Amino acid sequence: MQQDAIAAPHPRIDPFAYWPQARSALPGLGGERDPPRPGYAFHTLYIAAGAGPNRFTIAFDGLSATSGVLDLRLQELHETERSSRVLRRIRAPLRALKAQAGWLEVAFTAEAGASYALHGRLSGAHDARADGLTVSLDSWADGVRQTARLQDARSRIFAPPSRVGAPFWARSGPLERAGMIIRRPATIAEPISQMCTAAQFDEPAYAAWRERMRFPLHNHRKQWEFVYILQALERHGALRPGSRGLGFGVGAESLPAFFASLGCEIVATDLPETDQEAASWRGTGQHADTLAGLSRPDLCTEDDFFRRVSFRAVDMTHIPPDLTGFDFCWSACAYEHLGSIAAGLRFVKESIRRLRPGGIAVHTSELNLTSNTRTVDRGPTVLFRRKDMERLALDLIREGHEVAPITYDMGDRPVDEHVDLPPYLDAEHLKVALRQYVTTSFGIIVRRG
Repeated sequence: MQQDAIAAPHPRIDPFAYWPQARSALPGLGGERDPPRPGYAFHTLYIAAGAGPNRFTIAFDGLSATSGVLDLRLQELHETERSSRVLRRIRAPLRALKAQAGWLEVAFTAEAGASYALHGRLSGAHDARADGLTVSLDSWADGVRQTARLQDARSRIFAPPSRVGAPFWARSGPLERAGMIIRRPATIAEPISQMCTAAQFDEPAYAAWRERMRFPLHNHRKQWEFVYILQALERHGALRPGSRGLGFGVGAESLPAFFASLGCEIVATDLPETDQEAASWRGTGQHADTLAGLSRPDLCTEDDFFRRVSFRAVDMTHIPPDLTGFDFCWSACAYEHLGSIAAGLRFVKESIRRLRPGGIAVHTSELNLTSNTRTVDRGPTVLFRRKDMERLALDLIREGHEVAPITYDMGDRPVDEHVDLPPYLDAEHLKVALRQYVTTSFGIIVRRG
């Protein structure tokens, strides 16, 4: 195949997204830090490919090399498995790859329920360098298929409370029997434990928060998380002068500055700067390592900000014992990044213990919308299922805390059926595909007993 006949198949994949900060062994590529292992060239994210014949296309820009070998591994990860397997190996001499204008194809047959990544390593002594690298995939997982799974989940996973006479496997659980799972639309004006839906963006209460926070008009679930946290804390009387707040994994959020403008005393926390995971978030602008980086003069004067806000480096899996007695705490999609579902659930429970009696906790995270059994339960990002959230709520109630009732309203607008696929370029970003699953943001509100 001649190089001039090559066309980029479909949307490109970030070749370095698996380790965002890792520097490639090819000079000039990848992140700014040393590679996590010798010879690392690139590693894509796992992408759910459309079932059937597929092809990764690799294209180096300005590749030069007289020696060395690029070892490629096509890795497959099934929905039912925790670890990937190598589906195909290719050894490409760099000198030959240069002669092909830096272009190479990796063909394979994708299976439904599996996702695929391409991993490249350099072996042997080499003098290779490149000006750029693009990786693309012939076909992404069909968004129509994901939408069909989403519609199925409405009746199978997120159905209303079961009725008397249902078969034993469909009978209501303890939360339903206690009236904790209710049938009502999710609203920003009266937030309970709920997921992100399109209708909430059109509420006057949402518009009021956008104006106060100077948020742009953007139907994005991450913005919804901040508005949900703000409204929940205000509705429960937490945002008042002198109130003490504790923020977890604050990244580059504007919430600490806004809370300080209301007279709150805030301790903002994020991963220690030396943590390897922190390096990844720093590369995307989502990590805080200094107090100055959280200042927002458009929301809070610098005098008020530096008087009322302090910063602590905190690992959310080991919260220092002296952080206690707070009136409220919050986190925005942080506890799904603690390595496992179990670690995330432990964090939420531990965060409640950092509050005074009557204090309010508001946390958002990922909710798996297409399975209540299989999920991503370990790794950099995990997906909590309905049963995980209900187990968390039950545990908190048994400990004497109050949990806001749960609604599983998934929205009824066309955009609520839309699934944004990698590389997540859609303006409407409420429900997204992650591996083989569809996920959205879910918030929970807890008052300490």
